[in-house]
Amino acid sequence: MLNQAFWLVKKDLRYNWRGVVFTIIAVVFFGFFTTIFLEQAARALFGDGVMYYNHVVLDIFFVAILPSLAAIFMSGPYLSFQTIKDDPFTKRMAFLRTLPIPVELLALSRTLLMLITLFMMSLAFYGTIVTQLPDRFYSYVTLNELFIFILVWFGYSLALGGMNPFIEYGTNGKILHLLPFLWIAIMIGLFVGFRLVVGHSIVEFSLLLVKDYGWIIAIISIAIGVVGCYLWHKLLTYRLGKRDYL
Repeated sequence: MLNQAFWLVKKDLRYNWRGVVFTIIAVVFFGFFTTIFLEQAARALFGDGVMYYNHVVLDIFFVAILPSLAAIFMSGPYLSFQTIKDDPFTKRMAFLRTLPIPVELLALSRTLLMLITLFMMSLAFYGTIVTQLPDRFYSYVTLNELFIFILVWFGYSLALGGMNPFIEYGTNGKILHLLPFLWIAIMIGLFVGFRLVVGHSIVEFSLLLVKDYGWIIAIISIAIGVVGCYLWHKLLTYRLGKRDYL
């Protein structure tokens, strides 16, 4: 089954290669901006402590945008409001469901595509950050701590990344376009509330946890990510088996 699932994934990647390329370019662009704010956050926390920077923007990059690294978001369905009417993901799945392919295999292929996309985009995102951070950053955060920090946030995107194939193939084009607006509204409320209660932004707090607990935080985050990915996969499998495509 795994070989068959990878065959379907290769077909999807070959068909969407332009979307993959443009998504990588967009992720690198996000990485450049994230580098600036991450260095400022480290300087504010562990440097002179008096520097002001826009911590909400940094939280947006990590908390709100990172889960989208598991999707080819620069492809046609994400960029055109025509998706609301045409619903290409549903049409593709409806076609696949007419073929003698088990639901479990279809769900596995969607999850594998999500994981491969997440690994590619994470490599582009964090690779940009690591190569662009100035040397002074490492006087506040060591290279080992930065690696732990990356693992913590990779676990987060792994936990929520499975939401993308579920939305694509388990809902419809209208949800695909409306959910991001709701997501951003919820996230902004979370950012403001977290800052008021804890006294730090979410990314700042994660840096402090890395400083205090090190690898334990990374292991917990990756474990949660694996569990979250598995649960999303099971939910997608159930949804594909129950959904009416007529």
